[in-house]
Amino acid sequence: MSRTPAVLFVLSLAAAGSPVRLPVTSQLPKATWNDNLESAGALRDGVLQLNLEVTEANWHILGDERPGRPVFALAELGEQPSIPGPMIRVPIDTEVQVTLANRLDSAIVIHGLAARKTGPQQPLRIPPGQAREVRFRADVEGTFFYWGQTTGGSLEDRLFEDSQLQGALIVDPPGTTLEDRVMVLSSWFQERLADGSPNWATEYFAINGRSWPYTERLTYAMGDSVRWRLVNASPWVHPMHLHGFYFRVDSRGDIARDTIYWQHERRMAVTERLEPGTTMRMAWSPDRPGGWIFHCHNSWHVTPNPPITNDRPSEDEWFGSMFTEGHIEHDPDQHVLFGMGGLMMGLYVEPPDGWEPDEPKRRQLRLFIQNGSAPGLTGSWFSYVLQEGPRAPARDSTQVPGSMIVLERGEPTSIWVINRSDEPSQVHWHGLEIESYFDGVAGVGGYPERITPAIAPGDSFEIRITPPRSGSFMYHTHVNDLRQQSSGLYGAFLVVDDRRVWDEETDRVFLLAHSPGEEDVEEVLNGEREPAPLSFQRGVEYRFRLMNITLGQGSARFRLLLDDFPVKWRPLAKDGWDVPAHQSDPQPADLPVGVGETYDFAYTPSKPGELRLEVRQPDGRLLVNQPIVVFE
Repeated sequence: MSRTPAVLFVLSLAAAGSPVRLPVTSQLPKATWNDNLESAGALRDGVLQLNLEVTEANWHILGDERPGRPVFALAELGEQPSIPGPMIRVPIDTEVQVTLANRLDSAIVIHGLAARKTGPQQPLRIPPGQAREVRFRADVEGTFFYWGQTTGGSLEDRLFEDSQLQGALIVDPPGTTLEDRVMVLSSWFQERLADGSPNWATEYFAINGRSWPYTERLTYAMGDSVRWRLVNASPWVHPMHLHGFYFRVDSRGDIARDTIYWQHERRMAVTERLEPGTTMRMAWSPDRPGGWIFHCHNSWHVTPNPPITNDRPSEDEWFGSMFTEGHIEHDPDQHVLFGMGGLMMGLYVEPPDGWEPDEPKRRQLRLFIQNGSAPGLTGSWFSYVLQEGPRAPARDSTQVPGSMIVLERGEPTSIWVINRSDEPSQVHWHGLEIESYFDGVAGVGGYPERITPAIAPGDSFEIRITPPRSGSFMYHTHVNDLRQQSSGLYGAFLVVDDRRVWDEETDRVFLLAHSPGEEDVEEVLNGEREPAPLSFQRGVEYRFRLMNITLGQGSARFRLLLDDFPVKWRPLAKDGWDVPAHQSDPQPADLPVGVGETYDFAYTPSKPGELRLEVRQPDGRLLVNQPIVVFE
């Protein structure tokens, strides 16, 4: 495939869509990382003029010191190719004029360079060695993108060379450019197998062309107003999770339409599921200092990056080693920096002068990380076991999931985590508003002079928390996630208004997770592949706390059925944040729950009978079924 670097040349177009022959050279340029800080093109008198080209370039996804690999990339005329492609950012009602040249040996089809309101979007097909011009009006405000392909098909079909052909297209409101950051998510397979399918051991994930730990690090001050736009240009679902803080979802959209929420439609979350080709605008404000991370909560998308080498491991070797041996050798206190990769960004919130954490008297709990075995489960297992009473649990006792921890809103609490296992570990308190040092991210959490460590075997670590709100949360390992989490290091964490009146009979947790058997990883609900029936009483209101902490079931669909039809339940909370009254109307009990998301619903059975809470994949395959018998 012959490519031409981004050199200056002149295009003479007789009319829009007229073919133009391009010179061809053999030199392969380097693709730069594009952090989407500046708009491409020249904007004058309400018209943006932009010359783009598609070429092949070397992409050094893991930095200049690592080998590059050829991919197709977009470039502004006279500039280096970039991944993602040049950002188009204009005020609403701008006329956009784009000339796009194809430097490849194959035809290219470009989608998304079109108006949104005034007609259907027509893809732009450009033969090899030719150029085309397209003109459109940016007629609606929002977060959009444009993308290209050589293989035909949909966005989800781009796995190899053309997987990085995309760029953000942002249309700002009149008279202003919002102060926000734009992040484009992508994925790429370095290698095909003999049958043309991807070698899953060679998949990389990127945010603005970089994979963790090379992604951009962002620094904020306490109280800053932070606004981000996300574009999922990859073929996969990404439940994006922000550690330590809630964010407000201001809009959701896709390549064709962006729904900017009115104030009463906005909602709060710590994890938001982005399907392929979708976008989001989010806002948040840090109120606690220290190091934090923002990442996809699909465990497969934050594993260590495979080596860029001609001698690559097979799929079984690469993923099998993660389950059986953990990750490559590295300092466990720097695990998140060197034992993870993919869709992750690092954040640092600067403490103000004189800042000191609150140190009140605290309720004391002890949580043990254990090795052992569990009834009905095979292999070596890990478990979180909460001490009950004056004696520590037996060293070989385990339970899957880990002990449910119940705290009271506003109650200062100290949780001593004692690691009795034979591996370093840590605990991430998912969704909880906690100090950075206690968030459980070894090598990133805390402050330059006090970085969160891993908890070494035989060592302990104190967690300090004063939960500011009631809600449904989770806790799980953030070390060797595939191995430790799939082997049992996860659990439910509830914060209630008053522990003395909390009723576990009517307040039910349904925690979906992965649990490996002898042959394969399986989905379990509250640790059970085939849960025993539950007994409910007619006329009593039950709270359903739905949680997804699987390794990668990004769109697991929960349904509460009566006679094979969804009942109606009332929304109570999302990710531990109570939904406002005007968003709490009863709705059919059928929704996807992304990895890292929690949802609370209220349901009152109106008659005796048999309910079932089932969880299915998007393709309809049943993952697990929870029978519920309603008595008079």
